[in-house]
Amino acid sequence: MKDMELKMGLSGPDLPALVRAVAGRLFPKTTPNRVYADFKAQTPGPDWLEAHLVNSKRRAYAEWQDSAWKLLVVHAPVVMAEGHFPKDPHRVVSELAPLPFALGSFGSLFLSWKAGTPSYSGPILDALHYPHGWACAFRGAGHSRLVSRRWLEFGPWRLLRGADDLSLVQFHDLEVDAATAQAQAAPGHARLGPSAEGGFIRVGHRRTHELNGLYDPKDKILRIIVHGRDVSQEEMLDACALRLEGMVEKGQPLARVAYIFMEPQKAREHLHELWLRELECWTIELGKEVRLDTDYRPKPSPPDWVKALEAREAAASKR
Repeated sequence: MKDMELKMGLSGPDLPALVRAVAGRLFPKTTPNRVYADFKAQTPGPDWLEAHLVNSKRRAYAEWQDSAWKLLVVHAPVVMAEGHFPKDPHRVVSELAPLPFALGSFGSLFLSWKAGTPSYSGPILDALHYPHGWACAFRGAGHSRLVSRRWLEFGPWRLLRGADDLSLVQFHDLEVDAATAQAQAAPGHARLGPSAEGGFIRVGHRRTHELNGLYDPKDKILRIIVHGRDVSQEEMLDACALRLEGMVEKGQPLARVAYIFMEPQKAREHLHELWLRELECWTIELGKEVRLDTDYRPKPSPPDWVKALEAREAAASKR
């Protein structure tokens, strides 16, 4: 199996623990050839990891000349690693599972994406992470930054699961050329970015819609009445961000957001996108409020390239 140039960024709640875990699992046990910390060259010694990377105040990195892995860069709050790795997403999942991260980004395998006409660069998952390339990952609490865990099952990508609540989203087939990879990846990049139609909530998300509704303190729910208008995906993202914040106003904790459509047809037109985000979808029928999303059961429909890739892997496993 051929190797790929893996560029990986990981962030989590305990940066020192993450630095130690990444260094211990992926990098050589030998002392690196070069170490830089806080913009100064350091003398590598047996304590290089704790002295210079774990305890650096700003940016630090280490480099091994005779290893498949070349760099370990610490740029709080992200640990970035670069090196050669088997071109196998399943292997990536197994290596990621023990690492105490929340969000993971993987840079593009193709320099030509940026050099093309027009130039292309994927959206950035979060501050200091790599722009979306061939994959991104979520572990444990990192899933809370999604509008819903349902989002992962219904995107134009391949979803791989790992131990310890790990989700790897693969945006394109690793065996295709740069142009094909970009065409396969771009829809997933948009859908899993911080855009209006995206399903990721960035830190410091700024809402662009006034989410006016009726607040019920008993159920901690905000009920938004909809009449004579559509609800944009951008508004849905704002509603999910408000729910993640967990507060409508001071003294008004929030756990649920419900859209109540006066027109049943409008409710059904919005049902799928609301369901994906775990936003409740209600309407009025025969004078009564009826909830539509509880019995809604859509089936995922992976893109053709995912079906072909998984068929190819299944055939290879039988040889």
